[in-house]
Amino acid sequence: SLHSDPSDNLLCQVAGFKYFRLYDLEQTGLIHATTLRAQNTNSFGTSPVRLEAPLPPQYATAAQAPFVEGILAPGDVLFIPKSMWHYVRSLTTSVSVNFWF
Repeated sequence: SLHSDPSDNLLCQVAGFKYFRLYDLEQTGLIHATTLRAQNTNSFGTSPVRLEAPLPPQYATAAQAPFVEGILAPGDVLFIPKSMWHYVRSLTTSVSVNFWF
């Protein structure tokens, strides 16, 4: 699902291929996201928008939110800053390792 994490993240692709999509924090309203435990340093967030499904009318603004997307191949590393909205999906059988700091 489209979500954010409470720490910086290095997503390391070891084997296979993975699709990613990143949204800036400024898009929070358009993607209907909420931050859970906002008063806590361990806050994370989630969005009810399903990016690979037709958008229901109540989430239509998500189609207006700009994003960056790409594909990770073996040996690639993606830096995902703390609280950045992101979505990832394996395109093939794959192995990834995350390092949160």
